Amino acid sequence: MGSAVMDGNQGIPADEIRPDEKANKLKVDNLNIENLLLRDEDIFQTSLNSEDYLDSLAPIIKDALNKNELSGLIHKLNEIVQNKDEELSDLSLNSTQYINSCINRIDSIQVESYELNRNLQQVSQYLNRSVMELVAKKKNLIKNKELSSKIEETTVVLNLCISVLEITNRIHDLIKQHKYFSALKLIDELTNIHLPKVENFSFAIKIYDSVPLLTKMIKEDSFENLSKWLSVNVERKLHAIGEALFDNLYTLQKHWTSMKRNKDSLSCYIPHKLNSPVEVSMRDPTLNYNIFEDKALQINLSTVYDAILVYQTLNEEELLSKLYHKEWLKKYNRVIYPITTTVTTNTKTSDDANIASFANFPSLEEYLKKIAAFFVADKQINLSAKFQIRSNSNSNDLWESYSPKLKQALLKYVQTHEFDLDGIIKFKDLVGNFLQVIENNGFKILELYEILMILFQQYFAPEIMKQFRLDFNESIQSDHYMPLIIEDRKDYENVMKVCWYRNDAPFSPAKLRQLPVTFPFSEDYVHYCLGIRSLLEETIQFISEHYSHNSYEIVNIVVNEIFERVLGPETGIGISNDIKEFITKNQTNKEVVSQSYTNLEYYLFSLYEVGKLINRRLRSNLGLGVNNMDSDGSVTLKAVTYFTDLRKFAEDVIFKMVDNKIRELLDMVDYDDWLPTTVNKEASFYIKDFALYLENLFSSIFSNLPSSFKTLGLFRSYDFVAEHFLNILKDVDRYNRNAIENFDLDVSYLEDSMSKLHSTQNVSSEGDGTGGAVALESTFTELRQCINLLKLDNYDQFTKNPQFRMRTFDRIKFEDGLKLISKMEQDQDELDPNVSLNEDSMNSSVLSLDSQAQSNFSNTASAKFAKFSSKFRKRQDPENL
Repeated sequence: MGSAVMDGNQGIPADEIRPDEKANKLKVDNLNIENLLLRDEDIFQTSLNSEDYLDSLAPIIKDALNKNELSGLIHKLNEIVQNKDEELSDLSLNSTQYINSCINRIDSIQVESYELNRNLQQVSQYLNRSVMELVAKKKNLIKNKELSSKIEETTVVLNLCISVLEITNRIHDLIKQHKYFSALKLIDELTNIHLPKVENFSFAIKIYDSVPLLTKMIKEDSFENLSKWLSVNVERKLHAIGEALFDNLYTLQKHWTSMKRNKDSLSCYIPHKLNSPVEVSMRDPTLNYNIFEDKALQINLSTVYDAILVYQTLNEEELLSKLYHKEWLKKYNRVIYPITTTVTTNTKTSDDANIASFANFPSLEEYLKKIAAFFVADKQINLSAKFQIRSNSNSNDLWESYSPKLKQALLKYVQTHEFDLDGIIKFKDLVGNFLQVIENNGFKILELYEILMILFQQYFAPEIMKQFRLDFNESIQSDHYMPLIIEDRKDYENVMKVCWYRNDAPFSPAKLRQLPVTFPFSEDYVHYCLGIRSLLEETIQFISEHYSHNSYEIVNIVVNEIFERVLGPETGIGISNDIKEFITKNQTNKEVVSQSYTNLEYYLFSLYEVGKLINRRLRSNLGLGVNNMDSDGSVTLKAVTYFTDLRKFAEDVIFKMVDNKIRELLDMVDYDDWLPTTVNKEASFYIKDFALYLENLFSSIFSNLPSSFKTLGLFRSYDFVAEHFLNILKDVDRYNRNAIENFDLDVSYLEDSMSKLHSTQNVSSEGDGTGGAVALESTFTELRQCINLLKLDNYDQFTKNPQFRMRTFDRIKFEDGLKLISKMEQDQDELDPNVSLNEDSMNSSVLSLDSQAQSNFSNTASAKFAKFSSKFRKRQDPENL
């Protein structure tokens, strides 16, 4: 359509530029000129194509006038006008072509408009049909919405009904799953929330009517489930629970023993037993056994809690408590069999036939473990349930009603079974462990604790005393009754550890210089010391764990019914009686009797140490010692008196044996010639034999006896001999001086023998070392004075001189002297016709004076012996040993 006029700035062909675009371009060019004009003068900007063009141009012109640049401005304006005219000419030429093209386009638009109109008519027809269809569909839609609304309402109701049915089914499922509290909560939800929404339906009414029955079923089933839970988790697991309880008790015992041994600060707590307040306060809480925390048992308390919640929800806790108590009593009656047979029997009047019995120890052990498990489970279930179903007093009352029955059964078991010492200890441990388990869980055990006291007093004490006595009798029967000789250092140390002795004994470690060492006592004393220590330790061991009550009674049993009796004089029980019988049986055996006397000295000393040892061991184990303590803190057992008497008895047996032997020897001495014609040059052979036998007798009997006892023995023996020879002299009818000389020779030989025997026996003397010898010599004083009297050349000094008589013959009564003198045959040249020796011829006043003086100064050998014996006994008093 002609050559395209290109715009200088945009490069667009001129024939393609529309008129409005050209006008705009003109305005832009004018604006550029204006800007160009104003740029040089820095004049404000204005729009040249605006209505206020002239107003805007005036300041420009004014400014140019002021600067004398008006010509330049006019020149520029002319240029602008010229350029605009040229642009306008070009635009006019181009507009023709543009108009032609517009006409062509209008023609085409008309054609297109026609087509468009035809299409619009078609669309209008289509829209008309669509509107009709839409109206019909809208009507249908409205109908459908109404129907849908009804369907939705029906759906909601159906869903509610379905929900009710589902909840109902869920309730039944929960009941089958034994989740009764959850079922009860769903019933409450169903009744209060869901059923009111569908209350017009008949099935809802039926469901609502079934709620009480359903609730009752839940209540009954929950308790029935609880009963089954008791059977399965408690009754059937009692054996396992019992074993676990006893195992836990062993752990507690071991822990407490370890604490007392390992901590010095706990030394004062040693007497306290398991379950004592001190032990409980110091116990590690993690050691306490809880049935429901034992993973091996796998006992879940959810059933118990579920039942409690169900009955609490229904406000029927009291009913649950009654039902549970009744059910627990059923379990109790089954568990306590065979004691069940004695439930209705009065235990105070029942005979043995009505008391339950156990065939053997294993059956009793299993039963006690089961009982312990039952009562502990009762306490722990109640504690876990916070005593909602059964109170603590209910458990305690049940136990207290059961204890007397079990006590009778245990007593019958003890009475109907034979026990050795091991059996007694085994039974004690079983019953003691049982009681400790029970006590550890808060039950009272004093009723059954009497079983332990009876077992200790009536069974253990006699049995251990019996064994001690048997061992002791075997020891005294097998003893060689010779002083014990030890050659080995270790053996010596063992004897020193076992035996009691004085610190100043010559065989004590402080005074020992070398081995071998000879002890005064025999093996019998060593066995006795060992037996006494073992007796005490076994007794303490027996009461060390389970005897935590009745401490005073226990001390009394240990001291008075074990040691006092076993050391006492009771026949068949006390060893002092056994020793006495043994000495009596062997009273003719000088070795046995003399060594027994020596042993008794150490027995007697040991009793003081035994009393102290018993007191220490009892205090360390029970915290309570012997009551009858002396002011110095020592303990004097009654057995001290028994053994003191026993030693006196052994002393009498020794003296009796010596007296019998001396009597036998004296019977061999025969004085039949009292009128000899010659005087012997030496003592008679039977006197020498008698002195030799007597010396051998004392050497064998008194060799190992205390020196004080030797002195007393010699004193008694020679006093007996002196009295015998004095009686011989007094019983003779007639004798002459030769007989008296011979008799004097024999008596002198006996006196020398006595002195020699005194020195060889190492007899210690009283006082300054001469009192013993003087006392021994005094035994022959009366006999010696009688002989010396008869040997006088003139008897007038005796009969007529009281001072001489009292000074020289103080041991002879005047009338006895006259009798002796009267028996003497005298030669004719010795007779004095002026003197009569008949008692009737004596002056009565002289006789009276002499008798009075003699009574004042006379001291018989018996009185002398009595004083010496009293002095000896005082020295040998146990308090001075």
